[in-house]
Amino acid sequence: MATPEPGAQAAPAPTGDQPTEQAQPSQQAQRERTPWWLYILGGFSLLLGIVTAIPQFYYVLFAINPHLFPIGPNTNPLGNVWYSYILVGDNSYQKVDPGILAGAVEDAFLLGPLYFITGIGLLRRSPWVVLVGLATAAMIFYAIVGFFLGDIFAGLNTVTNQVSYWASNLPYLIYPLAVIATLVFRRSLFTHPKQG
Repeated sequence: MATPEPGAQAAPAPTGDQPTEQAQPSQQAQRERTPWWLYILGGFSLLLGIVTAIPQFYYVLFAINPHLFPIGPNTNPLGNVWYSYILVGDNSYQKVDPGILAGAVEDAFLLGPLYFITGIGLLRRSPWVVLVGLATAAMIFYAIVGFFLGDIFAGLNTVTNQVSYWASNLPYLIYPLAVIATLVFRRSLFTHPKQG
């Protein structure tokens, strides 16, 4: 049996007062607290997904069969919403228009789901939301600016109620600007800390 040489000192055993090397990475891996405004932005994104996809999908059904999916008073909840809220602001929806139908298809099957997915990513602070959110914001910004410019250059001749028109469309201009600013300037919120 080997004996320690004279003058050799044994390595000190770790005590409860000394942090081990395995505990240090976990202390460094704490994420930044989620700011309150990010909850609002994520919830707003989910809300936009719902209020965009469902009514626009109904308009697609209206275009396919106006008798089965009518728009007007005393029809059904979505038909009433279109008549009493949307048609009050813009009378171009009173008949099926190919351009409006194309926008409804885009909103119902592309942008609406993207709003919802982006909202989930913002609330969970997932790294993939940076790419998805920027793509969503870029598409809606391009679409809403084109929408506004088309109406303005046409003299807003289809708008019968200015308050309803701007109240229902301005959120789609504010939203992409807020998402882009968040994902570009506060990108650190969506990166997971590296494990040591």
